[in-house]
Amino acid sequence: MMTTKWIDWLSGLSAWLSKAALVVLTIAMLYEVVARYVFDASTIWAFDISYMATGAAFMLGVAWTARVDGHVRVDVLSSLMPSRVSQLINGVVYAAMVFPVFSFMAWHGWKKTGNAFMSGEVEMVSIWAPKMWPFYAIIAYGLSLLALQVLVLGLRFLSTHDCAEETT
Repeated sequence: MMTTKWIDWLSGLSAWLSKAALVVLTIAMLYEVVARYVFDASTIWAFDISYMATGAAFMLGVAWTARVDGHVRVDVLSSLMPSRVSQLINGVVYAAMVFPVFSFMAWHGWKKTGNAFMSGEVEMVSIWAPKMWPFYAIIAYGLSLLALQVLVLGLRFLSTHDCAEETT
């Protein structure tokens, strides 16, 4: 199905953006260390960049991690069941339980993003005080894509053929 391949593609693209966020984090931290210890001039933005880049890397990579079955899960009971029964249980849990939960979280994330944009909310911890809505938008996007990826995985589990064939 074209929509599922599109969601898989978006998850892969987001994983690359996650890697880029880690590069930004690394460069920013190296710059901060050199500025602080070599030039005795720390930056006002290093703390904010560090937690925002780390959060962005996590949220942009979470859907791809689901796509490649990289999340930790306990499957003691499902490993004892026939493959098709285990797939059906996973499919129902993913599509009927996990997808709505992440969708609800994403909806709240987009709502918080909109509120932060409209109010001009800034981070109050550091002197830099960056706008918060871009960071909130990345979180909401990551949750939205995770919800969609979980739905795709659930539908694959529920389909008549083996889901492992499509996830590789």
